[in-house]
Amino acid sequence: FNMVTSVTLLLFAVFVTPSSARDIVSFDFGWKHRTGLTQWAIPDSMPPINTDPGINPPEAQPKYNPADWIDVQLPHDGLIATSAANTTACPNGCSGKSFIPRHVLWYRKEFTLIADWKGSAVWLQFEGAFRNATVWVNGELITSHICGYTPFQIRLDNISSVEYGSPTVIAVFVDPDNGDGGGRTHGSGWWYEGGGLYRHVNLIRTSLAHIEQDGLFAYDNITYGETFNELHTRTSVINRDSTAMSVCVLSNLTSPDGSLAGQAAGMAVTVQPGDTMIVNATISITSSVELWSSSSPSLYTVTATVIQGSCPSVETLDTATVLDVVSVPHGFRSLRFDANHGFFLNNEHFKIRGFCDHNNFAVVGMAVPDRVNLFRAQASRAVGGNGRRTSHNPPDPTMLAIYDRVGVVVMDENRLFDNNTQYVSNMGTLVRRDRNHPSVVIWSFCNEGDCEGSHENGGPAFQAIADLYDGTRPTLANMFTFGDLLSNTINVQGFSHQSRDKLEACHEKLPNKPIMMSECCSCNTMRDEDEGCETMHDNPHYSCIQKSFNARCAESNTATNASDGVDYAVGTMVWTLFDYYGEPPVGGLEVSSTYGQYDLCGFPKAAAFWYRTQWLLNIEDNPDKTFPTHGSHEVHLVESWESPDSFPSTKGNKTRSIHAYSNTPMIELFMNGQSQGMRNVTPMVEGPGSYAEWLTVPWAAGNITAIGRDPKGNALCQTTKYTNGKATKLQLSIDAPNSQTGTGSAVVLDGHDAALLRASVTDDSGRVMHLATNNISFKVVSGPGYVQGTGNGDPHCHEPNNAPWHSAYHGLVRAVIRVKSVAARTTYERDLLSQIDMHGPFADTENYDSHFDDSNIVVEASSPGFEAVQITITTSTDATKDGVLAVAKEGAGQPVNFFGN
Repeated sequence: FNMVTSVTLLLFAVFVTPSSARDIVSFDFGWKHRTGLTQWAIPDSMPPINTDPGINPPEAQPKYNPADWIDVQLPHDGLIATSAANTTACPNGCSGKSFIPRHVLWYRKEFTLIADWKGSAVWLQFEGAFRNATVWVNGELITSHICGYTPFQIRLDNISSVEYGSPTVIAVFVDPDNGDGGGRTHGSGWWYEGGGLYRHVNLIRTSLAHIEQDGLFAYDNITYGETFNELHTRTSVINRDSTAMSVCVLSNLTSPDGSLAGQAAGMAVTVQPGDTMIVNATISITSSVELWSSSSPSLYTVTATVIQGSCPSVETLDTATVLDVVSVPHGFRSLRFDANHGFFLNNEHFKIRGFCDHNNFAVVGMAVPDRVNLFRAQASRAVGGNGRRTSHNPPDPTMLAIYDRVGVVVMDENRLFDNNTQYVSNMGTLVRRDRNHPSVVIWSFCNEGDCEGSHENGGPAFQAIADLYDGTRPTLANMFTFGDLLSNTINVQGFSHQSRDKLEACHEKLPNKPIMMSECCSCNTMRDEDEGCETMHDNPHYSCIQKSFNARCAESNTATNASDGVDYAVGTMVWTLFDYYGEPPVGGLEVSSTYGQYDLCGFPKAAAFWYRTQWLLNIEDNPDKTFPTHGSHEVHLVESWESPDSFPSTKGNKTRSIHAYSNTPMIELFMNGQSQGMRNVTPMVEGPGSYAEWLTVPWAAGNITAIGRDPKGNALCQTTKYTNGKATKLQLSIDAPNSQTGTGSAVVLDGHDAALLRASVTDDSGRVMHLATNNISFKVVSGPGYVQGTGNGDPHCHEPNNAPWHSAYHGLVRAVIRVKSVAARTTYERDLLSQIDMHGPFADTENYDSHFDDSNIVVEASSPGFEAVQITITTSTDATKDGVLAVAKEGAGQPVNFFGN
């Protein structure tokens, strides 16, 4: 490629309608799907030993009849929906010990390219397919893509068999296990990685001379105390035409309120056929900018416009031919990682208190809807989590767009690491795709063992490509060791599950190296389990029930406080925020991990409240706090107040052990009004004792009350738990969208959105029955929705993910409700998709009314012995108000509540 730096030629603003130069439409609708290599996979069978479909499989041919295939809509995890956890097909667990069979998958779609698009550049943008995706168009083998987490493109304009205005068939074969580290029954990871076209696919049309995919990059130089700032842009223009093209590249900056904030000189260049030209420009900003921060994450928009020919004058601008327009977000912020004082965002100290997370969720697997991803982001903020590590792979790009808007900082992580050309290329793809997200503050090359030994030889090449495509952020590796080649290559020393002593040793030996605990604290728990094995230390791999109380583990100098308790450490990424499919404690019959502060369904565990006390309520209202709490106090009881006879390990006992978490210095416990004594509580960073404990509380039916007190004994807060009565009714509520959880007030009828419902088994007083296991069924009574599936968060539950029923786990069941209507799609989208899609809602004119139904969705939950209950999910056709990104933006810096009171 060639590089040109702009010179001052002409300054003016240019605003064009995106559809006039570049069309981007969803390609998610109208797909057919099948599991199995040559026929439907038998649920109890293992995948075939030879998973090669061949060069010309019948499924890829235009005349193939997929009559027995099912209709699906992307994003789609083709494994999670197949059946219940299967011990027959997975005698050893499969899929990271999640007991989900890893069958090969087929996808197929018929479509038509619009006749007027002939002579344009047209391609498909796949955001992610897990894992080895092979693509045919009209029976012609086009390409394979091996990395399950990076995007890839399929050019359509250069395929001779594609006729504009005539039907075209695309077939995609996905082998979820083919590739480095994969196998017949497992992916490359030791957790559930899903399978299929699990991220969005878009169809893009623009001019033959256009801005490359991910080809616009913006970075700034902030000068504090000055009103003048500069924004630099780097635009990659490619020419797909057969002749040289003369073009002009214009760049401008739009402020958060939509007004013009700055503009750059136009630059005229000539791009040779098949060549790429990188055009650099500088946008001068003469007014002060709004900074991107955790509490106020202001987002600007940078737009690059490619105009045919020379740069037009102001007088000729209206008649100029616009070839392409691309916009990217930009947040003005400074990053400083200091070896002695940690991390500074905008010159203000910012202790990162964050969580690692695998991106799968109950029912949906890896194909997580945007609303659920917003729910996950707000769940972090609810407990003071201001950071996210995308362990161990490039994330869904919409997830980063959400973090941009809610003000959570991100450690963006690569998947496979070595001195390997393909791995280095994958890192480059990650950096190019994500470099415009202000939430991304550091790149991570690798994880644990994949960073060690001969793998570390990949460090220099990874560092070089990160600097080539970005250079504004530091790099890190999540390591066990320090002082070796990789440690000396990266900018920030990352540590995984190391003690304070290890950090101190590194700080002494490498005094100029910033240090971060990039992974820690695998303090396993299972939601609402009063009795069992207490997790006393990091990742004990217990085979027994793991009780809810785990503060002794979480607070230790080998866990959260290893880095929280010292100023030089950048911060902490706790393993993990949510439980996830696969990687159970001992690889037994559990289907999920137990590391999360929330269970697989997003129900909070007691551990979530412990982090809320330590990372939110105990923290002053500083810039690194997810939202101000204004000195408020809360207290949480860990255990229920059920009889000791309710639990096998305490049957026959006359007393109960009770624990409480609070940000008050003292907690007093009462049992049926009788004091059980006062206990002191110490903030974690000041030493052990971040909880209150009563080991022998006499049990009698009734209640226990915990009162948080100040040093003078004055009551500051209190909470009560009661012995359950008889289970008498069901309650149905909505966790998302819900203004309390920061996830909005309505689902958008875009064909993709989702709602998270909570069904509770309660007694007459409306209190959740702690030990209830009743089977609860869901159905959509009216409106444009359907039940995608259900779950309960129990790691031992093998019930199907896609069934409309589930047994309760400690009284709760989750249902995922998806919208069917596309009434919120714009007229522009409807018009294009009605011409492009040959199947799906935009092609089905006979059922038009049902596809564009804008009514609310009514859901009913029922269980034998209980009266059925209903709830209404509000729907919206206004994505500018109720869409996920709009809701995320409005919620920045605002309180969120995942605890009900």
